[in-house]
Amino acid sequence: MTGRMSKVTLLSSVISLCMATGVMAATIKELQGAWTMDGTKCEDTFTKKGKSTVFKDRTASTSTGLLVTGSKVAGPNAICTTKSVRKQKDRVSANLSCVDSMIQNDMTVTFKIVDAKTFQRYDPFGDNMYVTYQKCDM
Repeated sequence: MTGRMSKVTLLSSVISLCMATGVMAATIKELQGAWTMDGTKCEDTFTKKGKSTVFKDRTASTSTGLLVTGSKVAGPNAICTTKSVRKQKDRVSANLSCVDSMIQNDMTVTFKIVDAKTFQRYDPFGDNMYVTYQKCDM
C-alpha cells in the first residue's frame, strides 16, 4: 500500500507541476511583445531595429513601455526574469527577479489579461488601482 500511495503522491506532484508550468507558459506567451500604458503612443516609446522592437530612449523618465521576450520583461528602469507564475481567480501573479543598474530585487506583480491586446497591472497597495497596457503592433 505504501508503494501505491507514493505513486499517487508522485503523480499528483507531476500533474500539479504540469498545470503550473502550463499557466506560466500560456500567460507569458500571451504577453510577448511591446506594450505601452493606455494613452501613450507606441511609436513614441518603441522603434524597430532590424527585426527587433527596442525602446527609443529607455532612459527617458517618460518611458511607459514594457518589452516581453521569452521569460524576460524589460521596463524603463530594470530588466526582470520571470521566476514563477500562478493563477489567482481572474488574475495572475508573477514572481520576478529584477536588476537595474545597481540593485537586484525580487518582486511580485499581479495582472489581469483583459484580451489579446490589453492587460491591467495592479498596484500592490490597492486592489482596485491598476494601470492598463495596450499591445503595440510593430
